[in-house]
Amino acid sequence: MKSYRILVHDIRGAAPAELTADMVGDERVVEFCRDRLAVSPTAASIEIWSKDGKLCHLWSEARQAA
Repeated sequence: MKSYRILVHDIRGAAPAELTADMVGDERVVEFCRDRLAVSPTAASIEIWSKDGKLCHLWSEARQAA
């Protein structure tokens, strides 16, 4: 298991919600975050961090189209 810090940025401009998660690996945490973006009406983007640094920054489909 690997630990991750997840920052969920809201479209309303509020401070990002910080989550921690233990996942099997990088692919699984990215999949989890993509699923979260797909179902959340207010999440604009999600940053994924591990102890090695920033893994990636995912954007909602609506935000990518803008």
